[in-house]
Amino acid sequence: MTFRDGRFKGKVAIVSGGADGMGAACVNQLSAEGAKVAILDIKIDLARTISAKLQENGASVEAFEVDVTNETALRDALGSAIKRFGTVDTLINVAGGSASGLVAENDISIYDRLYSLNFRSTIIACQCVIPVMRKNNSGSIVNMSSISGLRGDPDWSPYNAMKAAIINMTQCLAWEEGQYGIRANAICPGPVASERMLATITSEHKAEYGHSIALGRIGTAKELAQAILFLASDEASFVTGTTLVADGGLTASTAQPTSWAKLPRHSPKS
Repeated sequence: MTFRDGRFKGKVAIVSGGADGMGAACVNQLSAEGAKVAILDIKIDLARTISAKLQENGASVEAFEVDVTNETALRDALGSAIKRFGTVDTLINVAGGSASGLVAENDISIYDRLYSLNFRSTIIACQCVIPVMRKNNSGSIVNMSSISGLRGDPDWSPYNAMKAAIINMTQCLAWEEGQYGIRANAICPGPVASERMLATITSEHKAEYGHSIALGRIGTAKELAQAILFLASDEASFVTGTTLVADGGLTASTAQPTSWAKLPRHSPKS
């Protein structure tokens, strides 16, 4: 990848959870399109490796170590990133995690942990950048939700509940901050290929995805980054309070087996 000007020329972006997966894909694309980027992640070695590689190509990227469940550390890291670059134009909240379990049987601490990791950290990050964006009378925030925030999944209520909360909070944020020229949107990915997923997914699961996803495959981190960066860019200047679903058509179906079982399926070309 070589540095080039693009939609984010002269912009400063902060990406939480930017050391791998969708976050890293966002960092790579942002820097390729001219942004100065701050990576916030607990996986600091990975974050520094990415930043060093991009710096070699002329990009301005810095890594900041942070555990997003630690409020003081998160506020300090965001403050350091803003101080380093002098401002912030774009915040992309990718950091988060998942947990499963039945509502009737889960220990409440599981919900507390997911609240802190997914929802609370997103709010704190927004609180830290909004004062700067208000002064600039512009800004864009993209919060990571999931199609699991739109539907119920048995055995996944801790994750689904927090992702649903992010959608509603983002809609509130869009109304509250629109008067300051700040846009806020949520992204809802479907299944996305990651090292962890590819290491655990079985051939049976792959076949199930082939039937349940209209495009017949799971997505890639780069594809999701492209959707996220659309929301973050000026190309979406009249888009705020929306929830963009990028799931290959998974939620376009009612998932009733009688509807897709009769549909001829063809393996997508690689």
